[in-house]
Amino acid sequence: MTDGYYYRHYGLALRSDLALPHLLPGDPAAPVDIDIRLGPIADDRLAEAMHFRNWRAEPGEILFHAFGIGRLLIAGGTTITVDREGAATDAALVSIILGTGMSALLMQRHILPMHACSIAGDDGAILVIGRSGAGKSTLLGGLMAAGCTMLADDVTGVIVDAGGATAIPAFPAMRLWTDSLSLLDRDDEDKVQVREDIEKYYIGVDRFRAEPMPVRAVVLLQAHGGGDVTTREVPMGNRVEALARYVHRKKFLRGLGLQPWGFDAVVRLAQSVEMVAIGRPAIGATPAMMAGAVIDHFGLASALQPAR
Repeated sequence: MTDGYYYRHYGLALRSDLALPHLLPGDPAAPVDIDIRLGPIADDRLAEAMHFRNWRAEPGEILFHAFGIGRLLIAGGTTITVDREGAATDAALVSIILGTGMSALLMQRHILPMHACSIAGDDGAILVIGRSGAGKSTLLGGLMAAGCTMLADDVTGVIVDAGGATAIPAFPAMRLWTDSLSLLDRDDEDKVQVREDIEKYYIGVDRFRAEPMPVRAVVLLQAHGGGDVTTREVPMGNRVEALARYVHRKKFLRGLGLQPWGFDAVVRLAQSVEMVAIGRPAIGATPAMMAGAVIDHFGLASALQPAR
């Protein structure tokens, strides 16, 4: 009988009943910040709380149901109880825990979960947000191929306070769809399918920054019909709306009673960083072309490292 698995994730010490591949190893002797437990959750838990289609919440607790996979009870920013459904695999549970579960837990700890990949520059982190299909994963792959160092591939934790915004790294792997693997020529033999029902895979990275760093800028990645990559500053009046749209699982904020905090954090983030919109041509854009636009705009050449 194992005592569990120990990791570091978003700078926190984590113990889990389930193995969580790709996370940074942790110290079993360190005090635990997050405990992930397999166990039953009462059917009537949070029965009187705010209800939506597949979750219900009140300040301090949220119960999320991933149909066919299981239910997660995230409480107090410290525990995630996992109630497996039927024959759901560990891989399916892990994908929900590391996505929805961790985003809810970060909110409870007043860490903003931005649906953004992020890289490290010489003088701060650069986050990339954008609609599904905008090309975030492909851009990140292009940036990594060019020699950038990753902080997070999908959700970047952000702490916003009077001193500014700080990016909190996730784990040293990208999650790429099959088409992105093809574009990046990264059909690695050691790729691991995220879960059995989707064509998305974990790909390990060899340049990863595990320490938090100040946020320098946010890139809003957009597709457009022209033939060239475009770059323009996002006006301050549009920043809050754009950033709020890409808080991961943003509707949870209302159920958890955290809307005022979330809005304040987004406003402070908008005011404290540079924000640019980079347009990706609908035809002919390559990962190297898009990565080059980011590298040139932010002067990242000195932060690039050769592939190992």
